[in-house]
Amino acid sequence: MQVVSSPEVHFGMGNRTKADVVRIMWTNGVPQNMFFPDSDRSLIEEQELKGSCPFLYTWNGQEYVFVKDMMWRSALGMPLGIMGGKAKYAFADASEEYLKIPGELLQPKDGRYTIQMTEELWETIYCDEIKLIAVDHYADTDIYVDEKFAAPPYPPLKLYHVKKPLIPSSITDGKGNDLLHLLAEKDHRYVSNFQRAKYQGVTEMKDLVIDLGDIPDTENLHLFLNGWIFPTDASINVALSQSNNIQIRQPSLEVVNQKGEWQQVMESIGFPSGKNKTVVVDLSDKFLSRDRKVRIRTNMEIYWDHVFFAQDEEAAVNMTTMTPTSADFHFRGFSRSFRKEGRYGPHWFDYSQVSTDPQWRDLTGTYTRYGEVNELLQAADDMYIIANAGDETTITFDATNLPKLPEGWKRDFLIYSVGWVKDGDLNTALGQTVEPLPFHGMGTYPYGKDLQYPSDKKHLEYQKKYNTREVGTHGFKEYLSKETRAQP
Repeated sequence: MQVVSSPEVHFGMGNRTKADVVRIMWTNGVPQNMFFPDSDRSLIEEQELKGSCPFLYTWNGQEYVFVKDMMWRSALGMPLGIMGGKAKYAFADASEEYLKIPGELLQPKDGRYTIQMTEELWETIYCDEIKLIAVDHYADTDIYVDEKFAAPPYPPLKLYHVKKPLIPSSITDGKGNDLLHLLAEKDHRYVSNFQRAKYQGVTEMKDLVIDLGDIPDTENLHLFLNGWIFPTDASINVALSQSNNIQIRQPSLEVVNQKGEWQQVMESIGFPSGKNKTVVVDLSDKFLSRDRKVRIRTNMEIYWDHVFFAQDEEAAVNMTTMTPTSADFHFRGFSRSFRKEGRYGPHWFDYSQVSTDPQWRDLTGTYTRYGEVNELLQAADDMYIIANAGDETTITFDATNLPKLPEGWKRDFLIYSVGWVKDGDLNTALGQTVEPLPFHGMGTYPYGKDLQYPSDKKHLEYQKKYNTREVGTHGFKEYLSKETRAQP
């Protein structure tokens, strides 16, 4: 064992041709293994993704496919900084969000729509409510929702109708390099021509200069940016708070004023809440001259895939909200992870390939017992599914009562979720245990002694009935010990 105190660490192996395993224990508590590396070689290792909220998989008619991650608006106990010796943490409200599921990715099977909600990272999930919304609309019009990260109070549901998406006349970076060929289509070719900084989730300051061309009418004009973010984590946030050398700057919006100078008109446009998310920016009243160029500036590690603009048009739509008809909670394991379209694509997941080996040191405490849990997803009532890494909930919705699609219409979906996420980073407040349990209206997390999780009869009965599965760290430690002893 050696403590890493320089960019290179050398291990002498004598006459051995390979090691059984090289294990890295990162400073935030994440273990990472490289099995059977050969001697006389250099090993380069980057820290892997450890937190990103639960994953959503849908049945596309042939298989379950990864769509995107959920509940990104919650980060229980996430430190934002240390000021005057006192920690400041992220807001304690439950995540409440609507995410789009393209219709081709969710097809009925045996009269039901089925989704899989999995927990595969170093986190505990408290899922309180799930709904599926069928959105029927004209086939020549696409619908979008704003999937940016947002703090409470959360904006109400708004559908954006796009009949004629327009591609900017040019998109460049701050150095004038052409990026339009990467951003003209949603093809998982991401803008990545920037330098990453000292910490995961932070880059050099970078610009995206978008020229909309000759657009005289800007009423109801919106900019749509699709992409993904590699986030910082609790340990990195603490490190950043201890120095003024690096400060996170969320994407801002600048336009050209009457003097021909860039002027900021929005301090933050928001950022993608995870993977494969669309950020919508209202440009209606933002321009200060006839120049229709906008500049987006940030040092967050964001990878954009597709940029277009359009004027939001009112259009006929029929929305049908469905509550779950069944929800089976069980252990599944961990999907094979890979990078979508190379090194700078998001971490993606193959549902058809699964491992049941432990991946993380569990947050200890009492989790929801396995079995039917449908009643826990019907309403946001502080009676929720508590899920550990490797757990999955198979949720079904009745597809037989939906209206028949008129000729010339198509059907997409929205998934609505309410819940909390707490990761296991050593610098997350109370990040080593399931408790204390979160609840709506708690104000802060951690909450003080004057607050407590509801103790009325129905909540006590809920805990007695469902929260009976004890999880500790023994199994993970045994697994690490077993893997260390493995021989080639």
